[in-house]
Amino acid sequence: MAGVWILVVSVVLAAWTIQRITGTTCQGGRFGDMCSYSCHCSPHCNQTTGVCKGACDPGWFGGNGQTCQRGNVAYSKTATSTATDYARNGWTADKVVDGNRDQDVLHNSCFHSAFQDSKAVWTVDLGQQHRIHDVRIYNRARSIHLIRTAVLSLSNSGSSTPGVTCYTFPSDTAETNNSVYDVTCDGTGRYFTITHSMKLVLCEVEIYVCSNGNYGRQCSNSCIERRCTGDSPCDHVRGACISGCEAGWMGEDCRQACSSGSFGQNCSNSCTDRKCGGDSSCDHIRGTCVSGCEPGWMGEDCREACSSGSYGQNCSKYCYDRQCAGDSPCDHVQGTCVSGCEPGWMRDDCREGDNRSLYKPPKCNASQLAVAVTVTFVAGVALGVIVGVDVWRRRNRRLHKTSELLPTNVSNAQTGGSQASDDVGSETRTYDSLNAVSYDAKIKGETYCTIKSGKTDLGTDATVLTCDVSDSIGARTYEPLDNTSRGTDGEYSEIGKL
Repeated sequence: MAGVWILVVSVVLAAWTIQRITGTTCQGGRFGDMCSYSCHCSPHCNQTTGVCKGACDPGWFGGNGQTCQRGNVAYSKTATSTATDYARNGWTADKVVDGNRDQDVLHNSCFHSAFQDSKAVWTVDLGQQHRIHDVRIYNRARSIHLIRTAVLSLSNSGSSTPGVTCYTFPSDTAETNNSVYDVTCDGTGRYFTITHSMKLVLCEVEIYVCSNGNYGRQCSNSCIERRCTGDSPCDHVRGACISGCEAGWMGEDCRQACSSGSFGQNCSNSCTDRKCGGDSSCDHIRGTCVSGCEPGWMGEDCREACSSGSYGQNCSKYCYDRQCAGDSPCDHVQGTCVSGCEPGWMRDDCREGDNRSLYKPPKCNASQLAVAVTVTFVAGVALGVIVGVDVWRRRNRRLHKTSELLPTNVSNAQTGGSQASDDVGSETRTYDSLNAVSYDAKIKGETYCTIKSGKTDLGTDATVLTCDVSDSIGARTYEPLDNTSRGTDGEYSEIGKL
């Protein structure tokens, strides 16, 4: 009874969780986790627990407040036998699997083989291979001699083929009060056969199996407790996972986690292949490092080195912080420069100067360099435009100024002795101190210049106007005069004019 309640509680918890999440409503007489269990009762069982209010379907046992998960796979299957002399009495082979347990042969509920020199054989085709264990035989009442030395066997290729013996009744089998015998036929097969050297009188044979998802003698244990791989159920007898365990689990019933240091399918992988941080082990299912990776490694299983240009714990540090020589990266674990340091830098990480190097501007990446070049170019263009505009404005202002306000000075400049003639030769003249007055002078049709100072020619007393070098027409030029003279015997200059 305790086993039944364990099954009920296990199924309830699993099914309740799934149904709360998915809102699943089972149809067609099914219940439990993903509606994967059959009720085997009518009316249908509770969709969560599988408990049947009424009786189980024919061939299934339990019900009336319990589950109907233990069934008789021999019920109503096709049965055959050797020749019988009692067919006219209705004592045929099918009587053994009709569900009638009456053991009085006179009630027409049993099979009776013929008296013969050779052995008597009775076989039932279960319809498919079954993993069986428990068999119950209802012998003719008070006829122990008819079951002693009988042989039970299983095969997969028909009743005419000798099967594998799974049980033999001892020659001293004791007679029971009800002539019912529970025996073990542990094996897998489709055809179940009972053979006797003399004759057989069988009233009913029941071969018990558990419904998928349950196991045990009373089918009171649930496979949900196992970690079986895929969708395969556990063995109906012992609960062993038929197709093996899920990744991370081991043991016959797949309820034991992989031992420390191993993980995966069949616990065949070792955590030592991972770069787990500290002394932590890896997860027993996927091999994930419980406490993260060692410095320089990344990924769920910590088997991937930091990508180029990064290093350290969680690969969160970058090699461009180092002054590594050339284009070489740094070590992905500690950040050590692979090809050493650039000149002027030292230590493993090349971040400490040796006091003999000049200042080295910080490195920038390609995107930063592109931005800097662009900004510099734009600034240069803007400065060139500003300077060009200023020069143009100054020239334009000069072109529109006139010298009409100084006619006398212009005349003097043109009549100043040898200075006003085109064929004047080179002379040396001495001038007074220069006046710090500037005028704009323009001779009609000629070039113009900005007058820097007026001087008096000591020989002619004429005022001479001197100019800076300015724009000219053709090859006409003016020679600049020094605007500082210390007197008549001091500095001098020579005018070269048209």
